[in-house]
Amino acid sequence: MSADTTLSFVGTTRGNAFMNELLEAVAYEVAQLGLRTELVLDEFPDDGPRAYVIVPHEYFACVDEGVHPSGEQLGRTIAFCTEQPGTHWFELGAAHARQAGAAVDIYPRSVRELRRRGVRAERFRLGYTTFWDAWGGDEERARPVDVVHLGAVNPRRLRALAGYAGTLWPLETRLLVPPERPKAEARADFLLGARKHELLASSKTLLNLHRQEGAYFEWVRVLEAVSNGCVVVSEHAAGCAPLVPGEHFVGGTLENLALLADGLLRDEERLATMRRSARDLVRDELPMRPAAERLAELATGLARSPRRARGRGRLPGERVEGRAWRIGKDPRVEDVLWRQSQLLDWSRRSDAVLKKLVLGQMALTRKLAEAVGDGEAAEVQVVGRTPAYEGAQPRVSVLVPLYNHAEEVSDALASVAASELRELEVVVLDDASTDASRSSVLDFLLAHPYLPAMLLRHPFNRGLGRTRNDLVAAARGELVFMLDADNAVYPTALTRLVEALDREPGAFFAYPMLEEHEDGEPDTLRSWLPWDPEHLAEANYIDAMSLLRRDELVALGGYTEDLRLHGWEDYDLWCRCLERGLRGVLVPQMLARYRRAGHSMLASITNLDVSEAESLLRARYPVLTTLRSEDD
Repeated sequence: MSADTTLSFVGTTRGNAFMNELLEAVAYEVAQLGLRTELVLDEFPDDGPRAYVIVPHEYFACVDEGVHPSGEQLGRTIAFCTEQPGTHWFELGAAHARQAGAAVDIYPRSVRELRRRGVRAERFRLGYTTFWDAWGGDEERARPVDVVHLGAVNPRRLRALAGYAGTLWPLETRLLVPPERPKAEARADFLLGARKHELLASSKTLLNLHRQEGAYFEWVRVLEAVSNGCVVVSEHAAGCAPLVPGEHFVGGTLENLALLADGLLRDEERLATMRRSARDLVRDELPMRPAAERLAELATGLARSPRRARGRGRLPGERVEGRAWRIGKDPRVEDVLWRQSQLLDWSRRSDAVLKKLVLGQMALTRKLAEAVGDGEAAEVQVVGRTPAYEGAQPRVSVLVPLYNHAEEVSDALASVAASELRELEVVVLDDASTDASRSSVLDFLLAHPYLPAMLLRHPFNRGLGRTRNDLVAAARGELVFMLDADNAVYPTALTRLVEALDREPGAFFAYPMLEEHEDGEPDTLRSWLPWDPEHLAEANYIDAMSLLRRDELVALGGYTEDLRLHGWEDYDLWCRCLERGLRGVLVPQMLARYRRAGHSMLASITNLDVSEAESLLRARYPVLTTLRSEDD
């Protein structure tokens, strides 16, 4: 390529920034050859002799047609393909690669499939580049993070991570599981550039979970980790050569990755040996430079002699004029659709009426109980205390609202008693349970006299919002942690949450990822997204199991006691945080267990009809409407 020719790497501001970052790394290696390169976004500049490199499935899916390349520009374009056969994205990339002047792909299997379809594709062998290396081989560098995860969320990964909670809770982890949709910019759970490489250089191991069964070896993620001395613990996958499992990384089945990482962390000598051998291999035997040289050769040829673009065919996802789009005009179809909409509307109205009847009955029952009370009905009564309660000076008050969980509450309390944090107290408030809940707690207090703990009771049922507020009023700690009576915390939970609030004095509360289980079997994660006002405006994703600053909680007015928001008490509080400019902070570690009990009365009533609760929240908190409008 002559000195006055430019190789433009063309990305998009509307796609996944990860792809722009990959182009930037390749551009960096090409520039080391002495060639003029640039990274441009959302345009094909044509102000001088140049060739282009694009990730076709990203660019054409995200950029308006008005800034698509001309046929002549396509003839000077190298399609840089990154997806596997069998996916929509591969099909989209393949269709556009057929029109380009040249095509490369980072996976051998994809190259073979492209060639089978008549695309003259070559392999671009990814490898080591100093662009990714923030470590520099410094063996003295501290690595405070034991385990890191950087894969986008999907049900398979969430289920697997939930299953690792019992192994990972003692370790320092950084589990980043950003949304699977394209991310145009960095987020708290989606790091780019120097921040990502610094995290990898500060981490001992990387958990690499495939997006789907039988997936390919994720070379970009692995190379970035290895370049920074972070040892990869990955699911088995073909195509990992020249890396050798057991020598350069650890391979295993999905279910066993956390155990394998834990075992590796216990063997510091093996960990250090694997760290060095993997980095030495990719740096010495797998540099990206040869692939960059070949890319430069292709670009030079296209800049000098553009390939004539083939005729444009229909691309995947384009609308085909024909019967499919006219089907809605069929009167029979229209009649069926109308009847379905009427049934759905009737069902929604029935659910709303039923929910109002149930909640009205609950309110009436409480009023009757208060009316026939003995004058003490409105008071919170002390049932019992442990000997350690009086002299304790807790920093954290663990607050447990209790209603009919006699079988589970002892496990919840036992999990708190096992906590590493010692400056704590436990306050339980029985909201007039009709089972043996109160006896279960009293038995627990008797067996744990060393734990600062107190049991309170409501003479009649007051509801979750009032129960939580009375617990807050009884708390002595500056920080309060809400623990439902059928859930549990791991021993490190309170310590890690306190540390998070100490690090971020501007945060109102801290919350952990939760291992959600059903019948004792881990199923998925809960509360795994970081604080995001726009996302929170759409729906609640933060569980009530959080550590809050008590004084700020009181200043906010505590939890709502409005029966119309039954089951939405925590979401109402988070919305109030948005309205007042407060924020929470996620601790990206699995520190607690959430028991899913969809059959419970609370869950059934809460989810029966949500329209009134949603309307009430929008009316109370205009910021929700503002944030939703901005997101649109």
